[in-house]
Amino acid sequence: MYRRIISIILMCMLLAVSFMPLASAGSTLYSSDGRTIIVPTEEVPLYKEVGWFDSPEEAKIITMYSMDGRTIDIVQAQRDAYKKVGWYDTKEEVMITMYSMDGRALPVYKAQGELYREVGWYYNLSDVTITMYDTNGEEHTVFKDNAEKEEKENNLYYNKKDVMQLMFADDGRTIYVPFNKVEDYLKVGWYRGGGKVDPSRPMVAITFDDGPGKYTDKILSCLEKYDARATFFVQGKNVAGYKAVLQRADALGCEIGNHTWNHVNLSSCGSSTIASQISNTNNAVFNAIGKYPALCRPPYGAYNSTVKNSVSMPIIMWSVDTLDWKTRNAQKTLASVKKSTTDGAIILMHDIHSPTADAAEMVIPYLLKQGYQLVTVSELINARHGYAVNGKVYNKVN
Repeated sequence: MYRRIISIILMCMLLAVSFMPLASAGSTLYSSDGRTIIVPTEEVPLYKEVGWFDSPEEAKIITMYSMDGRTIDIVQAQRDAYKKVGWYDTKEEVMITMYSMDGRALPVYKAQGELYREVGWYYNLSDVTITMYDTNGEEHTVFKDNAEKEEKENNLYYNKKDVMQLMFADDGRTIYVPFNKVEDYLKVGWYRGGGKVDPSRPMVAITFDDGPGKYTDKILSCLEKYDARATFFVQGKNVAGYKAVLQRADALGCEIGNHTWNHVNLSSCGSSTIASQISNTNNAVFNAIGKYPALCRPPYGAYNSTVKNSVSMPIIMWSVDTLDWKTRNAQKTLASVKKSTTDGAIILMHDIHSPTADAAEMVIPYLLKQGYQLVTVSELINARHGYAVNGKVYNKVN
């Protein structure tokens, strides 16, 4: 009897369960303060509207940064929306380091960069530093405001060429070496290039007349390769069309001289014409490079007392006439240089002829290999006599 009652009860319970409605499935949601909640799935959108999230990662609080220095704390789920309107994930993305001439560095927000720029700060380290050199040729990065102190106290130099010599080999290699190692390189087949003037060593001045012209740049490239210099006696009428060429020549340390406006024979001109030819050319050169010529070469080498008195500049002739304008042959030009050049020579060539440009590529290394320094005419005169005299004629400088 007892067992029958138990069976009836169990049967009723099973029937009751079978007629109960199925319960809705639940979802776990997360808040930014660490809470969790389980809600019916159909109610999830309502909870998300009031700040609940599907995952702990979405609910995580993160800090975002603006370029003007502001910060804001948001939930991870809002990150992409804030990035679209100019917020960033890290402080490093909104800041830059600015530099001062005296070596200070300062992190600032990007939006404030121009304000700091106006009061003497710079965006790039290279804007506030220079490279200086010691007597061993080692490079030192120095803040500009400290350069004078470094020069005096640590014997540093602004120009590499003040402490090092360019040297070159027959196979085309070039290298800068400290002055105290030059002799070692000479012993193993290297040659001196150009550089600063050493009055104790032989020197010559190569000069080019009648340009500037379309071949001048080629000659400058050869001079630059060997760190050598020359003097260009220019016609004023040519200057305007070749300003960039003259600027390059000046930047390389070459000298620009006066060869009249349009190659007139000054010895057949009156003083007013001579003065006009000279002054117009002087002004043209000044307009190109910001410097007036210090020397004059009269066309055809023609001068008289009127020319000497009217020019008011040293008059530069030559001791080696290559006749390049006549032969138009590079090998003959080189042969002329080999035959006639001695210490203190002033060599005459013309940069308006293509064979002369070809000859220069042979003459320049040849003279350097003979131990000559290739200097400007003014450097040659200054090294031997201290200064050039107005009205004096120079053919060779001993």
